[in-house]
Amino acid sequence: MKRILAVSLAAVLGGCTANGLDFNLPLDIAGNGKPETRALTGSIGSAKAPLLRQLRSIQVQNLLDGETHRLRISKTSGGIRVREPGGCVWTRSHDWFAPSDSFARCGSSKNWHTAQARVERDGSLFPLRIGNTATYERRAVSWNGNRSTRRTTCVVEDTVEVLRPGKRPIPSFVVACNDGRVTRTTWYAPRQGPIAYREVGRHRHIRDAWLRLD
Repeated sequence: MKRILAVSLAAVLGGCTANGLDFNLPLDIAGNGKPETRALTGSIGSAKAPLLRQLRSIQVQNLLDGETHRLRISKTSGGIRVREPGGCVWTRSHDWFAPSDSFARCGSSKNWHTAQARVERDGSLFPLRIGNTATYERRAVSWNGNRSTRRTTCVVEDTVEVLRPGKRPIPSFVVACNDGRVTRTTWYAPRQGPIAYREVGRHRHIRDAWLRLD
């Protein structure tokens, strides 16, 4: 990674923190990287479809070092393109939880800083409900011809309220995606999209963790 806990959307798996590789980053030194939450005090709205194509940027705060960053989002013919502050650019379909289908200048891996991929989905998480499951298979080819196939399973695990300074608690679905090497968890609010994100690699290494501020 370009630096510890460089912010990315994910993925869901996108770009430098969602390319299916384990960069063996240092252990979390300031906590577990999870947002502060509490049990639902009311109902939660329906999350019928992803919202990423409606966003232009989001401001997020690193949950480990407190730094803030803005991620720039633009539409593509097949989904979205996201540019991170350090220059990493990645694309994916408008489905937040899908793995990225391309990334460039992301991370420090010699072979996998830039790649293209084909992603196929089995099942659907939307509309989000506890227990919903979807599986994604990504076949990636790096800039120098290396190939990798990775299968990711995502499950809607829970519903909670995410607490943010100066804002009302926001009811959110908790969705965990695991590809056998990395677990990516998103706290996803109906009509607002991703509110918080946490990515854990091998040996419980915290690779990314952020809370959305806007």
